[in-house]
Amino acid sequence: MVLVRVLVRPEEFQEAVEVQKAAWRMPDYREAAPAHVLRGIADNGGLVLGAFDEETGEMVGVSYGFIARDPRGKPYFYSHATGVKEGAKYRGVGLLLKKKQREEALKMGFDLIKWTYDPLQSLNSYFNLSKLGVVARTYVRDYYGEIRDSINVGLGSDRVKAEWWIKSRRVEEKLAGRLRPPSPSDLADLGAEVVLGRSPSNPLAPGEPLLDARSETVLIELPWSMDEVRAADPSLPRRWRLATRTVYEHYLSRGYVAIDYSADREARRGYVILWRRSLEEILEGETPWS
Repeated sequence: MVLVRVLVRPEEFQEAVEVQKAAWRMPDYREAAPAHVLRGIADNGGLVLGAFDEETGEMVGVSYGFIARDPRGKPYFYSHATGVKEGAKYRGVGLLLKKKQREEALKMGFDLIKWTYDPLQSLNSYFNLSKLGVVARTYVRDYYGEIRDSINVGLGSDRVKAEWWIKSRRVEEKLAGRLRPPSPSDLADLGAEVVLGRSPSNPLAPGEPLLDARSETVLIELPWSMDEVRAADPSLPRRWRLATRTVYEHYLSRGYVAIDYSADREARRGYVILWRRSLEEILEGETPWS
C-alpha cells in the first residue's frame, strides 16, 4: 500500500531530493529542486506531496507545485514536477500523487492545474491524456534548455502545456475510468487521419509528416519505447523530436487539441489523438467517438 500526504518536516524535504534524483535518473543533484526550495514552496502557499510505502516507510514518489497567474491575472495551480523512484514505477503511485494534488487544489479553490510534459514520450502522453484527462493546446520548443538527466539527454526539452481542468466532467469521467478511447483501427474507421507514422523502411524511425489532413481528428504516432529507439540508432530520437514537433505545432496552431492516447499493445503502437473542437465541448466530455 502507498500513502500520499503533504510534506512538512525538514528531513522529508531532504528525502524528496533523493526521490527526484532516482526518478529522473539524474547523474548528480544539479537538476533536482533543493530541500530548502521545497520547504519554501510548502511554507508559502504551495504544495509538496510525498508518496510513502506503508510497509517500509520509504518515500517512493514526490510532487510539488505553487500558485501562479496567467497573463490576465487569473490564478491557477502550477505543478512543476511529479516523479516516482525506479522500482516503484508503474504501480499507480503517480496517479495517487496527482489525485491527492487535485484534492488539495480543490480545497484551495482552484479549477485549473497546469504543468508541462514531454509530448514525445508515449507513457507521458498515456498518463496525462488518458489517465488524468488533461488537454494540451500549446507546444513550446526547448522549454527548459538542456536537461542533463538520462531520460532527456539528446532530445532537447520541447514540451506541451498540460491543462487539467479539475472540476470538469471530462476529468471526473477520466478518473472514474469511464471515458476511454477506441483502438487506433477503430479511430481510422471513424475517419481519423494519421499525420505521423513510422517509416516504411525502418519501423523504429518516423515517417514523413502529413500537413494537409482534412479530418477533424488526427493521430500522431509516438515511439513505443524511446530506450529501444535510442539503442538501435542514437540519431533516431532527434529525428522523432523534429517530426513530432512539426505535426504538433502545425495542428495545434489550427485549432486542434490533444485529448487522448490510443494504443494497440499487441502491435506495440500508440497514437496521440488531436481533435478540432472548442475547449468547452471537450471539457463537457464530448469525443469524436461519442
